[in-house]
Amino acid sequence: MTTHAVTGPGPTLAGRTAGDAGLPPHLVVPAGADVLALAGAWYEGARWLVSPADARSRTLPVVAVGARFRGARAEAPVVVPRLELAPGVVVEGPLAPGGAVAAAAVARARLRPEVDTYSVPADPTATAWATAAARHAGGAVVVGTEVVAPRPYDALVPLTVYAPGPADLAGVAALLHNALPLAQPVRTPASPSADPDALRHDLDYDGSVVVRPGAAGAGMPPALRTVDWRRVGPHTCTITWHPPLPDDDAPLDLVSLRRAAPWLVRAARALRDGLGGTVLDAEGFVVDDAALAALAAGR
Repeated sequence: MTTHAVTGPGPTLAGRTAGDAGLPPHLVVPAGADVLALAGAWYEGARWLVSPADARSRTLPVVAVGARFRGARAEAPVVVPRLELAPGVVVEGPLAPGGAVAAAAVARARLRPEVDTYSVPADPTATAWATAAARHAGGAVVVGTEVVAPRPYDALVPLTVYAPGPADLAGVAALLHNALPLAQPVRTPASPSADPDALRHDLDYDGSVVVRPGAAGAGMPPALRTVDWRRVGPHTCTITWHPPLPDDDAPLDLVSLRRAAPWLVRAARALRDGLGGTVLDAEGFVVDDAALAALAAGR
């Protein structure tokens, strides 16, 4: 089993379930959200033990035949879909619509009424996954009476482009010529030599965007298994945002990040298209065009 390591900030319910009388966390997401894809971003072996389609077919009414029964109908037991994240770690759902959990999430997290609810095992990694999945899908996590809608904007950054082929600093600079026109070569603390290893685009009052091509890694995040193999690879470019002042006020930093976000998105799109790669956020989820547009718009 391989799970994705959490690298982004943001609230998590891991470790909090003990104070809720043993109640399991529930993941509440917009109806129809692809929970298997969300699970696949962290767990390589995620799979349906009982898919929603199988559960529906096994829950259909059974019609008794024969003169003795005169067409009497009997309801089959309700079969709940079961999604295995890892051996012994199983999420159940979507559960029956409605209920207190869904109502609490809709009311307090301001979700649309059409939601799917999943029961998540009280496992630290599973609850951390549920928090990240809720953030990515625009949902919420409910434990007992507590509802968390984990949507901190900065949890999406840094963005990383995974590409099939390598790109040196000069190649990256050429791709970013229009996206980050003020980018200059700089040396980061991670550089093994005195030569520049990144590009920095300074923003007047909103910090800077730093793009650093990386060496090919030995492994890739599980989410890349869901992408066309021609658009993934071990060669990375990381797009990071640095606040205007170190240790500045967090709310002010968030305002600056929102204003800087369109520059991050431009860089991500230029590198993704130029290198033929795929963009992942800080929590290992694929960032498609819709997600990039939401990030650029401050959502």
